[in-house]
Amino acid sequence: MATVAQQDEKYADNIYPTFEKSWDFSDLVLTFRDKKYHVHKAVISMWSPALKCKILELEEGQELELEADFMTDEDVVQVLQTIYPPNKAISEGSCERLIPIANKFQMFELLRRCEEYLIKNKAPTLVLLLFAQEQHLSKLLTKCIEYCSKQPIEELKRNASYDKISPQNLCVLLDVKCLKMEKRLRRSDMRSWELTCTLRAIYESWNKKEGACVQHRRNGMHQENCNDCLHAIRRQIDKLCELALDNPSEHSD
Repeated sequence: MATVAQQDEKYADNIYPTFEKSWDFSDLVLTFRDKKYHVHKAVISMWSPALKCKILELEEGQELELEADFMTDEDVVQVLQTIYPPNKAISEGSCERLIPIANKFQMFELLRRCEEYLIKNKAPTLVLLLFAQEQHLSKLLTKCIEYCSKQPIEELKRNASYDKISPQNLCVLLDVKCLKMEKRLRRSDMRSWELTCTLRAIYESWNKKEGACVQHRRNGMHQENCNDCLHAIRRQIDKLCELALDNPSEHSD
């Protein structure tokens, strides 16, 4: 007897069209290798301007042959089930298979959804950068470049994929990396200036009335042999150190 999980999986598989035979006023047959898929001209035309142009050139009753060396029979069914209601969800397993097909047939909305899925669900890597570069996924490419710009350049070079980055994208990557370094240097300079000011203020507190106890403040000078004066100076130094620690200029990118 089938378990509840197996029954649910079987039900889920059954809710998607199989396209094996004519159904619901289907008016177009797609052929790929030795398989035929019964679809609707309107649906295919909405999703693919490239296939729409080919459909307009067909004679009445003529089949439309799909040509793509990298595509399999399972890929065709996957694409059709993704664009037909109830729209099979894009998954990690299907996403990178769908993208080249979406590019091939100019299925821009499917491409957008796949790219969005990768941006949200897949960690950026140098390998993913190359995939985005190859498939012209600009938003995913930007995310991967941002990630790689934070990695040590020697570490990137040790990766075999580094030499496959296009000159244009490599320039963008190095440009982003340089901008980050300049930003860190500016923050470092600002931090050094703040610490210098803090040290100067600590030094000057020895010669200020605030560094003296109530008794010696009237004279405007602390006394080194007075414990109260030393405690007052310590409070000033602690206050200055707290301000320096609470307001750092440098944060990690």
